[in-house]
Amino acid sequence: MKKKSIVLIAILAVLVLVVGLAGCSLIGSTTDQLANTVNGDAQTNTVTTYSNVSKDDLEAALTKYREIAETLSERVTKLEEAVRQTVTTAKANIGAYAVTYVDSVLNISCLESQYNLGCQGTGFVITEDGYVITNNHVIYYEETVYDTENIQRGWFGYSYGTKQVSGVYSSIKGAFDVTSKYYDDEKAYTLQFVYRDPAYDLALCKIVESVPVGTAWNAIPFYEGDVLRGDELLVLGNAQGYGLSATAGIVSMTGKTFTDYPKLTFIQTDAAINGGNSGGPAINIYGGLVGVVNSKFVSTNIENMGFAIELSKVKEFLSAAETNASVTVTYKTISAPAVDSAEQAAA
Repeated sequence: MKKKSIVLIAILAVLVLVVGLAGCSLIGSTTDQLANTVNGDAQTNTVTTYSNVSKDDLEAALTKYREIAETLSERVTKLEEAVRQTVTTAKANIGAYAVTYVDSVLNISCLESQYNLGCQGTGFVITEDGYVITNNHVIYYEETVYDTENIQRGWFGYSYGTKQVSGVYSSIKGAFDVTSKYYDDEKAYTLQFVYRDPAYDLALCKIVESVPVGTAWNAIPFYEGDVLRGDELLVLGNAQGYGLSATAGIVSMTGKTFTDYPKLTFIQTDAAINGGNSGGPAINIYGGLVGVVNSKFVSTNIENMGFAIELSKVKEFLSAAETNASVTVTYKTISAPAVDSAEQAAA
């Protein structure tokens, strides 16, 4: 009995020793194995240890990084809010440009033509010295008239033949809205024809009279930036000859082309465009010109499909005008607020 106890104790001692060694192996090597194994496959990476870094140092470093992370998070949140407020404010105030540019938009009428009673359209000031942009089809006429020099004799007497005539109207006038500081008892300003290009359907004129108030005409600046589908758009013009009106919509499409004008690209918009709007400005939320109103589709099954000549093509036209008409057209530019400005405001 005594021998059996001794043997049993010896066996238990051996088992304890084996289990202890296995536990040490599990505790000592399994950590490295887990750290260097992906999906059960051993990796060649080694685990970096920080045996010389104290617990207090690690806690201090973690506290510092947490503070930095919280500060960055707060600044990002403020920046996002500043940008959001800037865009929201600009969008909410897009209609205010109808007031801002009441001194920039002209109701154009063409009179004293030998063959026409006149025209109606819109133009707008693009330089402080009084250069005005409008559509070529506003100040240019082309039609069939009686040919008084070609008299034909028939059975029932003499009759006139017909002929095609075309040219710039002999008198182009521009009147400001009644709310403009340039309005003076329905005074009309004389617009001197400078240059036109049928391929661009654009014409450049200049106000002959000096500025009645102040030292410079109020010019609409050109927008320096991308125009995107969905951008808000304001259209100003002499709709139906009733005077300055404002309509708003969005950019439905950019880069639209038509076979009638192969050199041009257009902005499509759902802003209301009517007769008399031709030649008016299309303005974005930053108060910059992005296009010149040109036309619209008219049909019983079409709604809100208007078009404005893109600003890049307007610039091409102005470059040609400067070269061919020996003039200098100095226009202002405007761009979207820089992100840095919003970040500074949020700081």
